[in-house]
Amino acid sequence: MTAGDLVLRAEHVCVEYAGPRPIRAVRDVTVELRRGEVLGIAGESGCGKSTLAYALTRMLRPPAELTRGSITYFPDGGTPVDLMTLDSESLRGYRWNKVSMVFQSAMNALNPVTSLGRQFDDIFEAHRPAMDRAARHRRARELLEMVGIDPARIRGFAHELSGGMRQRVMIAMALALQPEVVIMDEPTTALDVVVQREILDEIERLREELGFSVIFITHDLSLLLEISDRLAVMYAGEIIEYAPSERVGSAPAHPYTLGLLRSFPDIRGARRELRGVPGTPPDLREHFAGCPFGPRCSYAFGPCRSVPPVLRPVAARRGGAEADRWTVACHLHDPDARPDGPPAELGGAAPGTATPVTADDAIGAESGGGER
Repeated sequence: MTAGDLVLRAEHVCVEYAGPRPIRAVRDVTVELRRGEVLGIAGESGCGKSTLAYALTRMLRPPAELTRGSITYFPDGGTPVDLMTLDSESLRGYRWNKVSMVFQSAMNALNPVTSLGRQFDDIFEAHRPAMDRAARHRRARELLEMVGIDPARIRGFAHELSGGMRQRVMIAMALALQPEVVIMDEPTTALDVVVQREILDEIERLREELGFSVIFITHDLSLLLEISDRLAVMYAGEIIEYAPSERVGSAPAHPYTLGLLRSFPDIRGARRELRGVPGTPPDLREHFAGCPFGPRCSYAFGPCRSVPPVLRPVAARRGGAEADRWTVACHLHDPDARPDGPPAELGGAAPGTATPVTADDAIGAESGGGER
């Protein structure tokens, strides 16, 4: 990968919510987004996904504070921009022009007492002050039509639209200024499966047509396996597995990722018992002596209780060419701590022997347990 492939890079990002006992919501996260790709970020509620999204757009509000790290935007053919150094006015030029966001709840994100047309006007008046009223109105109608909504709805209000239509309006607003990156925070939450499929198809069509990159955030790993190019799995504010999506689906390297894969059904194979991840996520106000997932992990052994794992390449047993593209934070993949390597279902088997997982399938391998 060359520097020209990158559009956004976040390095060692840490975010805390201030208080008597600060909540360390994002802990030393590093991610990269390439041009034209979909980066999926998955994890349970409360793992830090949305906080990371707000950090990437510099939209954190007190008591949240970005305490460490750097965020760099790479304009196509231009000089890299360190977002941490931008003042308020420069950030206004960055947001929505370069990076926009589809927020988690469309009903809450849209103003309930203002028409859709007026809300589009607000975008153009703030970022395209030279546009006259007729041009703003024309562009808003084009955007609604682009996402499959009758342009006549421009005079309507959010409460007059269905959930799927409101989400399409949010996508249209995010694309209004033709940004290079669109961050989508749970864009299909609370929508039925038919409408979800329509929204996903719409996102994919627009991405191919307009060429923007996407960071897609959701707790639904099965969805991300279908639409994303690469996956970052988050747990307790950290990225614990970072890999090409097809590799995560066919042979996950982290026990938590394996648990997520086992929590949705195989609709085409034999009936089997769904086995979710036992226990509950840790308190993010606490300091972790060892692996934050250790208390819930059936594979935990000695180092998991006292040594925090670091992201390390998984490629040693799966092909060296992927060393820079597949990392996992798990002691099972540390050759010093575990000379025999991880269990077969976590990468100990030969590459390519596992059955791939798609949006319609889930891993059905039985857990082999592990040392304790």
